[in-house]
Amino acid sequence: MKEKTIIYARISTNKEKQNIKQQIEYCKNKAIKRGLVISKIFKDEKTGKTNDRKGYQRMLKFIKSNPNTTLVVQDTDRLTRNFYDGVEFERILIENNVNLKSLSENIDLKTANGRFMFRIKLAMNNFYVENLHNKIKIGVSRAKKEGKFKGRKKGALGKKKFRHLSK
Repeated sequence: MKEKTIIYARISTNKEKQNIKQQIEYCKNKAIKRGLVISKIFKDEKTGKTNDRKGYQRMLKFIKSNPNTTLVVQDTDRLTRNFYDGVEFERILIENNVNLKSLSENIDLKTANGRFMFRIKLAMNNFYVENLHNKIKIGVSRAKKEGKFKGRKKGALGKKKFRHLSK
């Protein structure tokens, strides 16, 4: 009997620059070439800074009720960009004997070296988010001083949107 294989794909909110369908197709094609049979696909179009994502939560529930599953991702940064969420995710994968297949990294959570590499990648993903946040704050501050940024404008739902003034 073949083990269950699932795919998780995530893009941030910028749909113009990212394509979740391409990510899913890439994962499907690579899985099929490795002889894996996909039983479920989970996806999110939301930031990885938090684990409060519907597809991610459904995937966790599936993993907990279906141990010995193979999880295919394009890259581990699709899973989470929060270090602490990633550590908890690693624990869930190990406890449920999940075989993580990242198509861009060689990570085997069954070995000490693989767990070490996964944790380094978690730290790098978290650093990326924190560093990006600081860069945005610096850019907004500079734009305000130059009179190019006047705060946020309320959108249709009453939420504020960024409003940049052109020269």
